[in-house]
This record gives sequence, C-alpha cells and structure tokens, in this order.
Amino acid sequence: MRIAILADIHGNSWALSKVLEDIEKKKPDLIVNLGDSLYGPLNPKETFDLIKSRKIISISGMRINV
Repeated sequence: MRIAILADIHGNSWALSKVLEDIEKKKPDLIVNLGDSLYGPLNPKETFDLIKSRKIISISGMRINV
C-alpha cells in the first residue's frame, strides 16, 4: 500500500497545490493529513477547498493540558 502523508500546511494553498500535483502523479492508495492545515495568515479558505476536493483523511490533533 502506498500512503502519502501531509502535515503542517498552515493555510499555504500554493504549496499544497504543488504537493498535491506531485502526489497525484505517484497515485497513492491513501492520503492522510496530520493536521495544522488551516491555521495561519495565508490562504485558509483555498486550502480547505483543496483538501475537501480530494479523498484526504484528516486527523485532528488533541491538546492535553498538564
């Protein structure tokens, strides 16, 4: 099984777009996003649209207060 893993996108839709182009060429069986996708000053709406337009499993992080 081929798995592509994304993380720490931080709203950078331009970089995400290029990474997704490369991922599509490699034809993985699964794409997993480890989070930190939209937080940041760049392009959160466009980043969200890119992620939602593909079959990407997004995992939400969990904050633990100690």
